[in-house]
Amino acid sequence: MRVFDAHVHNFWWQERTSGAGFVEALKGVAEEVGIVKIALLGNPGPTGHDALSAAIEGAPELFVGLGWLRLDEDPPSLIDEFAERGFHGIKTLGPRRNYDDEAYYRHYEKAQARGLRMLFHTGILGGPNDYLMGAAEDAWKAPPIGEQEERLVTRLGREARGRGYGFGSARMQPIYLDTIAFHFPEMYVIGAHLGWPDYRTACAIARWRPRLFFDISGGDVVRNHIVQGGYVMNEIRPEKLVYGSDSDHRRMKRDVEAWRSAFTEMGLTEEQQQLIFYDNAARIYGIDD
Repeated sequence: MRVFDAHVHNFWWQERTSGAGFVEALKGVAEEVGIVKIALLGNPGPTGHDALSAAIEGAPELFVGLGWLRLDEDPPSLIDEFAERGFHGIKTLGPRRNYDDEAYYRHYEKAQARGLRMLFHTGILGGPNDYLMGAAEDAWKAPPIGEQEERLVTRLGREARGRGYGFGSARMQPIYLDTIAFHFPEMYVIGAHLGWPDYRTACAIARWRPRLFFDISGGDVVRNHIVQGGYVMNEIRPEKLVYGSDSDHRRMKRDVEAWRSAFTEMGLTEEQQQLIFYDNAARIYGIDD
């Protein structure tokens, strides 16, 4: 079965310094797992987009690029640059207003006019530590104590002051994509993580908007919620879902296998699974077989 991983961050390396090494490792994992296309997300700023262009040039048959757009800082002209670089879409996250605020319409108008797809983070924004699972998920997510906790909150405070007021998960709820889908119906829109944890709202709006889709990235947490909630087929069809790992390259094989097992247990046919794993994303991104 072919796989189109529609949500992979560039340079997701433990030290986040070895871009070329990460890309090579990613290519190796893709070949092993059967991932034939990857939507690779750039990092903010010129350096991040230069690195994304370099990755695409090194493996144009594997990567489609998504430039990173900061809705509050970047002008719509940056979207023209994305199109001229040959990127297929745009990733955005962390606005200081709600996604559907009219202040951002000039960006969406430009994206639709240039034929670029938009991938929005939706739902709760994760943090550096997990106060529910702790080290059970990743050792580096274990909640700190004592001096480590003091250093963490000091760093978070410094980062918060640099963001400006308004930043938070409340700005990125899936319902705001409904407004965008109404006003920009020609643009393909993907909401990440099926709106975690507002899954039913995400399912409901995807049901009625032709070019609004959601990816199922988010690891074990999102997968367990989707399976336990019984959303697929009952609240949302396979035709409206795309696969995305949003993971370290070292976990991609396990993630694909876990979803494959989950879909089979749900009773999805091979054709329905192929829609999620490849066909829907290929149509969204205009990939000809």
